[in-house]
Amino acid sequence: MSRIENNIEIFDREDFFLIAASNAPVAVNHVKNEKTLGHMHRHDFHELTTVLDGSGKYEYQGITYELNPGDTFITPAGEKHHYCAQQQLSLMNFIWYPERLPVQQDSLKHIPGYRAFFDLEPQSRSLLGFEHRLVLMPEQTSTIQMFFRRIEKELQKKADGFMLSAGLIFIELMITVSRFYSEQKNSRSNNDNDLQKLGNVLAFLDANYMNNISRRKAAKIHGSSETTFSRSFKRIMSESFFDYLLNLRLQHARKTLMESNKTISEIAAECGFCDSNYLCYRFRLKFGVPPHQFRLNCRKENI
Repeated sequence: MSRIENNIEIFDREDFFLIAASNAPVAVNHVKNEKTLGHMHRHDFHELTTVLDGSGKYEYQGITYELNPGDTFITPAGEKHHYCAQQQLSLMNFIWYPERLPVQQDSLKHIPGYRAFFDLEPQSRSLLGFEHRLVLMPEQTSTIQMFFRRIEKELQKKADGFMLSAGLIFIELMITVSRFYSEQKNSRSNNDNDLQKLGNVLAFLDANYMNNISRRKAAKIHGSSETTFSRSFKRIMSESFFDYLLNLRLQHARKTLMESNKTISEIAAECGFCDSNYLCYRFRLKFGVPPHQFRLNCRKENI
């Protein structure tokens, strides 16, 4: 059950499994009126929320935002938040553990709307406010409600394979929400789709990090000059384009070292490094040990 720490209510896996009434990777929850959580809380699972009816305010990272029907947003794990000034507020929540989904969320990173909505929007609220949230049209809200009922039915009936089915339905929902976000932001003025334009760039990098990618190419995908792109990228990502690309390549190299027996030279070529020496140099700066030692340490830990 939940517990109180420093005046913050904390929800964990036990609470998640109570809502799901199973060991499923995703659960759904409809809260409204006095049942809507009005006190400061956090949880170790992620939450996707759609406002169905009423109005209220959502406090996140110390900033309060107005809520209205159709507002759809992510609350990442571990972030303090609560709802206040509720006027018949009705919320539809999907909660999940990424590592337990039947399809890894990394496989969705090539979808620009996914990168913009699930990754960039939550982390940029303190900078850009809540204006980049997703606002669903009534027919889109009905579509999300259909996913809610499908998952709820699977969790209630508990037919063979229900946990896998619920997880796959949620993956389909994430793709649908990502498309809704792209459609909404691409239909607005260029001044109102900064996250979507950056999402296009990040999705491109995820699919092409192993290739030679220039800032000019990335700026073209972003739809702006190199100067404007560099400024926008660093403002939202808190690091330069080239630092981000380097770290992305290093993370892939790290993953490949852990999961394969490929040589350092093969990994360098696969991850976009000019040669193995440069990979070793950058890897040691980033992780504190050279690649071969990192692989050896991983194998010792597994044993």
